[in-house]
Amino acid sequence: MKKTIRYFDELTDFIRQKNCIEKVETAMSRLENLYEIDRERIVVYQSYLFDNGPDMVPQLIDLNRIRLFPLLVRHRVIRKSNIAGFIDYARDKKKTDILFYLMEVSNSLRNNPASLNIMKKFTPGKSKLPLRERNYDFSRVTAGDILWLGKEPTPWLVLENKNRRLLIISWFVLDCKPYTNFYSGFTTWSRCSCRLKLHTEYMDNLFTEEEKSMLVPVYIDDADDSLSFEPTPSRQQEDKMFFLSVSEVEKYFREKNQRRALFTKYSTRTPMWTIFDKYAYWWLRSPGNHTMEKMHVRENGDITSANSIVNGDDCFDYFGVRPAVYMKY
Repeated sequence: MKKTIRYFDELTDFIRQKNCIEKVETAMSRLENLYEIDRERIVVYQSYLFDNGPDMVPQLIDLNRIRLFPLLVRHRVIRKSNIAGFIDYARDKKKTDILFYLMEVSNSLRNNPASLNIMKKFTPGKSKLPLRERNYDFSRVTAGDILWLGKEPTPWLVLENKNRRLLIISWFVLDCKPYTNFYSGFTTWSRCSCRLKLHTEYMDNLFTEEEKSMLVPVYIDDADDSLSFEPTPSRQQEDKMFFLSVSEVEKYFREKNQRRALFTKYSTRTPMWTIFDKYAYWWLRSPGNHTMEKMHVRENGDITSANSIVNGDDCFDYFGVRPAVYMKY
C-alpha cells in the first residue's frame, strides 16, 4: 500500500503563515469553496479576515488588485467602520478604479447593504455547517482565481483559461528538493529527478483519479525549453506535471511581487527554509548560466540561476517544488 504524503496541511499551514496578502487571499478563496471543511476552519478563516485582513487592504490598493475587492467586501474585511479610511488612501494613491468601487460600496452600505451579498458570520452551535460539492464551472474560471483541488483540498492558482484548458500552478511551494539527484556534467528537464517525482509521488498524492484523468500531456523540448501539446521528433516524452520556464513566469507573473510563493510546513523538513520569513525560492525548468545551475525564482520575485547547484551540494541548493499542470474540461 502506497504511503499518503500530506504536502499541504490546511489548518496548520494557514495558522503558521505570517500576515501577508497571500494569507488573505487563501482565506477568502477557501470560504468561497467550503466543501470538505469543518467548523473550526470556517471560524479560523473568518476570524483572521475580520481581525487582520484590514491591515492588508492598503497593500492591495497599492498593487491595484481591483478583482479582489468584491471578496474583501463580501467577507467583511472592508466594512462600514473602516471604508472611509480606505477611500482616502485610494484617493491619495490615485487608484481610480478602486476609489470609484469603494465609493459605490460605501453608498450601498448606507442605503442597501443587502445588495452587497455579505457573507453571514458562522457561529458554532447556532449556524448550520454549509455543505458544498466540488462543482466548479471551469468555463467561468479566470486567471487569478484559486481552485481547491485534490484528495484533500489544496489551493491552485489559475494562470490561464484558453481552449477549454486551464493552466494552474500550486499556490504554495509544496516541497524542498535538489533539482536532480544524479547530476553528471549537464542536467536537462527530461532527465532530472524532480520530473520523475512529479509523475509518481506528487501526482498520486495531490490529485483524485478524476482530476488525474483531466490532466493534459505536454511535450517539453530540452533544446529550447519550449512546450507544445503535440509530440515532435525532438519532443517525444510527455509530461503531465512540470515546472514553469522563465518565459512562462514572465508571461503569467508580470510583476515580481506576483511570483512570491508561500511554503508549507512539510517543505521545512530541510534546513533551507529556516532562513526565510514568508516566501520561498522555487525551481524553474530553464537552464541556468552554467551547466550545473538552473533558473529559479527567489523569495523577492527575482529570476536568476546564481548560487544554484542542481544536485544540491548543500541545503541552500534544495529549492522549492511548485508544480504546474494543464487541465482540460
